[in-house]
Amino acid sequence: MNDLQAIVEQFRSRVPEFVLTDIVSVESGLSIAGDSRAPDFDASIAAAAYADVVKANLRALDASGLESASTEDILVTTDRLYILVRMIGDEYYHVLVAGKEGNLGLARAIMKKFQPSLERALGQMI
Repeated sequence: MNDLQAIVEQFRSRVPEFVLTDIVSVESGLSIAGDSRAPDFDASIAAAAYADVVKANLRALDASGLESASTEDILVTTDRLYILVRMIGDEYYHVLVAGKEGNLGLARAIMKKFQPSLERALGQMI
């Protein structure tokens, strides 16, 4: 097991109401590492779709004259789920899907806490 996958599995164990997580390339939309607790949720499709969301956000910042601003995270809420997308540099993002019975603030804090470890593991892969 590589370092990145081990970090993802540690992350999973700490997030209440965890559904899935993925580390994804912004450019390709391909998952690099991930984990899911929901067999009916296709993580690869979600990973690719949210790459388009990240790219659209970057275009919107540019069009708004905010190209120098960097996105910290993007939040999508549904009637049952929180979907958090957190940027890891310019090339990757970390997506978390968690049930709404969980704690959104805690989920965000856990994502932020794990980011340095994810950045180091991604740097070792290059």
